Amino acid sequence: MTSTPTQSAIAELAERLTAYAVLAHDPAVPDIAADYWSKSEDHYRAVDAALAELVADAPTAVTYAAVLRHPTRVAAQRELRASLTTLLGQRPDRVPGLTRTVGDADERIWIDYHLGTDYITEPAEPIEPAELVVGPAPRRVRPRADDALVHIVIPFRDRESGLRTRNLLACLRALADQSGGPAHRVTVVETDAEPRTREAVAGLVDDYVFARKDGLFNKAWAVNVGMVSAPRDIRYACVLDADILVDRHFVARNTARLRDGGHGTHLPFCWSLSLDEPSTLRALATRVGAGAAEVPESLLRGLLLREPPGGCVWLRTGLFHTIGGFDERFEGWGGEDDDVVARLSAAAPLVRFDDALLHLNHPRPDMTREDGEPFNAHLEPMNRTGADLYGDRERFSLDRA
Repeated sequence: MTSTPTQSAIAELAERLTAYAVLAHDPAVPDIAADYWSKSEDHYRAVDAALAELVADAPTAVTYAAVLRHPTRVAAQRELRASLTTLLGQRPDRVPGLTRTVGDADERIWIDYHLGTDYITEPAEPIEPAELVVGPAPRRVRPRADDALVHIVIPFRDRESGLRTRNLLACLRALADQSGGPAHRVTVVETDAEPRTREAVAGLVDDYVFARKDGLFNKAWAVNVGMVSAPRDIRYACVLDADILVDRHFVARNTARLRDGGHGTHLPFCWSLSLDEPSTLRALATRVGAGAAEVPESLLRGLLLREPPGGCVWLRTGLFHTIGGFDERFEGWGGEDDDVVARLSAAAPLVRFDDALLHLNHPRPDMTREDGEPFNAHLEPMNRTGADLYGDRERFSLDRA
């Protein structure tokens, strides 16, 4: 005898079905990570087909069609979810099969969708980079970390001094607002034709390094330059992207994991939440403006990426130098994080934790070369060793900043 599905099970299924309608039809999904999309598309289509069949002869077909026409409109998504909850309550016989279909897809997709219960669509006030420089001081200002236990390296470039610069300053202010824990040194490495953010980050970093390089951004080289700029006796390191907004206990929590664990590297997240612009503004207002310890995910909307290799990597400093750092052959977008994480995990145990990782919105970079091929598809990974030279600040220029 089949049991009657609970109301909570029905509501959860309606929410997941709505998410798959968005995932299957929102053009932002394939744009955010083409390789993740290719591994997930068939599963999106399978659930979406089952949803289309369910609503075909029901009033819910109208709200489903509205989401397909405007997959980014949150009001349409909420209407579809409410309508599906009603329909599934009337058709409880369909719940077990659809639950299995969704569950099977959930295990295989690499991009998911998050819509917080308290997300609102009214536009928030834009935050300019200058406001993050002259705004209220962080609640806890970190003293200069001459005796640091942790070295945080942030590679950076923003030729427009726009959203990326805004995000960097927010990232730095969140790092300055940390709970009691080990002292940490923050280094920003800007690689560009000229030092555009030196003055903006003054007072928020322990070290600003300008490494002159025109042309394609080389994250791998920037990280290596930053890592070799600090004393090697700093025990732990974190390679942090400039668009990650951390909570107040970020440094203390992750340092304790390395101190108490037997692993060499960890990524403190399983899913990375790439926020839309309204969510980004609310996250900045909450964490930086209001000084909250963290940003509730109920306020946020965005796409979740499963187990990306970069964004935030914690490791023992000696291990970084043992493997020869990042592979500096990687330029442009993609590949360098996969390579270094693979080499780190081959050298010592690597683990993941399940913290929230908030990725602030910014313009998407070019994903391919002019010929349409991925930037670094020609490179053979896993062939760098500790014998290779790395982190030469003058590699691309004989001029010093």
